[in-house]
Amino acid sequence: MGRPHDGLPEKVLVTNATGKAGRECCRALSDAGYTVFGTTRSEHSGKSLTNIGVTPVVCDYTKEMPKALQVSGAKLLLFITDFFKAAKNNADTEEAHGKHAVDAAKAAGIQHTIFVSVADAEKFPRACTHLLAKPRIEAYLRASGIPHSILRPGAFFENFDDAANFNPLKKGKLFFLMTEKAKFCATYDIGRAAAVQFRAPDKWLGKSLDVIGWVGDLAAAGAALERVGGFPVKTGLAMPKFARRLFLRDLDAMCEYFVSPGMTSNPSDFKKHVPDALDADGWFRHHNQYNNGEPIVGNTSPPSSHSALAYMAAVAAVGVAVYFGARSG
Repeated sequence: MGRPHDGLPEKVLVTNATGKAGRECCRALSDAGYTVFGTTRSEHSGKSLTNIGVTPVVCDYTKEMPKALQVSGAKLLLFITDFFKAAKNNADTEEAHGKHAVDAAKAAGIQHTIFVSVADAEKFPRACTHLLAKPRIEAYLRASGIPHSILRPGAFFENFDDAANFNPLKKGKLFFLMTEKAKFCATYDIGRAAAVQFRAPDKWLGKSLDVIGWVGDLAAAGAALERVGGFPVKTGLAMPKFARRLFLRDLDAMCEYFVSPGMTSNPSDFKKHVPDALDADGWFRHHNQYNNGEPIVGNTSPPSSHSALAYMAAVAAVGVAVYFGARSG
């Protein structure tokens, strides 16, 4: 992409920078020529940012946004809120975090603030509790009067490699919470879309963009991994649907929305602005790592063979883990 245009700010602060979306957004903005700062709660986690050319700002972004903006000297802000960890599964808390970011941006005179929301956030059923705060933060941002735009991603490709939720990406296997068709994006493309909006503030201020790079079901994603990795791929549910329905009601409702009515936008809409947005093949090449650290591309070591019985045992184990996690939560 090259450097930002002359006369526009080059320093950008990214919140929640070591999270699933934050790190890849930082990487994309750095690749686009921006000087990137990223909030992190500890110096230890900040090392992962330093490794990709991002300057860590050690602070609690949920309480210390004025400090983060002052330390970075940034005049551009990409803020990402976190329902699950930072807000501890509380939508009101996540909303407060979002409002804190907006208020800090206003006080600091930030020239362009971008919020990472969710495509169709206002249309999901209320059972999707992890999305409830997003439209509220959008509304607060719009009412604030500060120069802003909004990015609204679809499902993350990164959920195909999610060890924290019992779904690591393994050679020869691809599991997910649903098998039906859904609309996906790479978190790297969220960062690339942010660069597009930062570069053309006159075009984007006050507007939003849905970030969707690919539409496909689990079988199609598995076929993409086969093409990129060079080995046959077995696909299946990361956990039985009954377990998803019983113990992950929030995510179950989201999956059901993905099936019907489905997200409104399509990849063709997003590719008007990011023409080379990553599809499934592109994301597996970009990610290029199984959960055990082995590369995907050019890996000639065949996957270990597992019987159908072993697969069923693994799925059952996930159901048991989720069950006891739900009981102890």
